[in-house]
Amino acid sequence: MGDLKLFAIAGNPALHSRSPQMFNTAFGALGMDNCFYLRFAASRAAEVLQVMREVPVHGFNVTSPFKEEIVPLLDDVDETARRIGAVNAIITEGDRLKGFNTDVVGVEGAFGANGVELAGKRALVLGAGGAARAAVAALTKAGTEVVVVNRTFKKAEFIAESLSCRAASMEDLEKEIDGSDILVSCLPGGIHVVPAHSLRPGLIILDANYGEKAILAGEGTRHGCAVIDGSEWLLYQGVAAFTLFTGLGNPPVEVMRKSVFGNHIFSRNNIALIGFMGTGKSVVGRHVSEELKLPFIDVDSEIEKRNNVIIEKIFGEYGEEVFRKMEREEMERVAGLSGRVISCGGGAVLNKSSMNYLKEHCIIIWLWANIDTIMKRTGENGARPLLEVNDRRSEVEALLTFRKPYYADASDLFIKTDHTKPGEIAERICNESAQFLKN
Repeated sequence: MGDLKLFAIAGNPALHSRSPQMFNTAFGALGMDNCFYLRFAASRAAEVLQVMREVPVHGFNVTSPFKEEIVPLLDDVDETARRIGAVNAIITEGDRLKGFNTDVVGVEGAFGANGVELAGKRALVLGAGGAARAAVAALTKAGTEVVVVNRTFKKAEFIAESLSCRAASMEDLEKEIDGSDILVSCLPGGIHVVPAHSLRPGLIILDANYGEKAILAGEGTRHGCAVIDGSEWLLYQGVAAFTLFTGLGNPPVEVMRKSVFGNHIFSRNNIALIGFMGTGKSVVGRHVSEELKLPFIDVDSEIEKRNNVIIEKIFGEYGEEVFRKMEREEMERVAGLSGRVISCGGGAVLNKSSMNYLKEHCIIIWLWANIDTIMKRTGENGARPLLEVNDRRSEVEALLTFRKPYYADASDLFIKTDHTKPGEIAERICNESAQFLKN
């Protein structure tokens, strides 16, 4: 494996994203075994940039609600993204962070792949966020007459003024749909404002949402509209981002397409927390357990109970290899249970077979903290056998560097725990995970 390169999608929420499957499948097809793509559950735009520098993450896709908020925080923004006022992809250029917008390419690709000629047509765009701005930019560039409708008219009006189109009020929605050839919805998933009776055969619909959140796409299909799956938009913006992140001019598009449109049923029995020592797995896990009313299991504590010996003594008298064997057996035992919140030891990810078993049964969440936080939290009381060395900081850095690819490979979701109360981290985990947990 070459030098580790991490990429990620940052959003709130993020666990639903199909981008990791798309990118990781492409990395695998190209033999790029040093590259991993993650989901990052961010609380604010500034946190995305902190993680990008700390971890580091080499390239970030950005989704709702951060596409606009993140623009003024970047060192550089390319011309297209600046004109739109929204960024959905960030890369590092030396020590600077630069933002781009590949959503424009995504919209163009979605219509082009479905044989839709945009020039001379009339399109209605619903919404006023970053995705809507990109859709307007792509459509006007192609010679389409565009109207923007949003619940807050001033926001629609602002887009119209900045991107040379027209704004209309929500009260005129049905009239605008009736006069349009194309309807693009960039509203958040779950929000449905289009009356079913206004949909008609021949109307072309592109819903920026995909999967269960694509309510308008489902309604359009039932009423005979020509529906373009929002996954097409996801695919083509992802292809553009892949080139941006890797510098490769010929991404494996068909491989990425199969991944995006493949089976995405995602439900697990448990939540498992992984991460380096001192990242908060045990304390956060207990909060998650209380919030979801599920039993909590700390793997290290279970090992001590089952073997009637403390961890420090296992390491001191029997060695790390014996401990890892005990850990592997315990991990496989608890993963097979149902409806649990599990805190795994910091080095549990090193055993591939037990982690594969864990993946089958658990939503795996990687908790991250920077070196300074880890040093502060781990202390010097002898409770961390692997840190009983003269230069603790160098040991932490070396261990963390070695384990990063294992954490990245195992995780479904990545969360930063520095300077955030455990209860707040737990709330974020619960909000992300609840819909994916089997009852």
